[in-house]
Amino acid sequence: MSESRRIIVRMLAPPLLLALCIVEPAVASVPAVEASVTVRYHDLNLANPKDIANLYLRIRGAAVQVCMPEEGPQIVNRVFWTAWNDCFFQAIDNAVRTVRNDKLSVYHSERIHGSKRPWVEATAARQ
Repeated sequence: MSESRRIIVRMLAPPLLLALCIVEPAVASVPAVEASVTVRYHDLNLANPKDIANLYLRIRGAAVQVCMPEEGPQIVNRVFWTAWNDCFFQAIDNAVRTVRNDKLSVYHSERIHGSKRPWVEATAARQ
């Protein structure tokens, strides 16, 4: 690493660490919000793999809405925000269980453990 980069890193490290110390407790203190979104699927044929993928996309979209904090967009990237991720995946799990469709359950399991049929999801996303 060049001397100029070392100087820049040394100058930026303390303010960034301070910012993390301030932001982390603020994010951790966001209260859990009980919310729900109705996902309608009466227009879908749940025997059709494309419609299963379409329903799953609707459920994921609803999970994003349910897990959005009331204060507005979150400060920290969702990938690193454990509370948001927990809410998101729990909302999807609950919705899939509520529908009580074996094909949707299998599709959900494949998304969690790695997609076995990525073309179905891609096709549904284009429709």
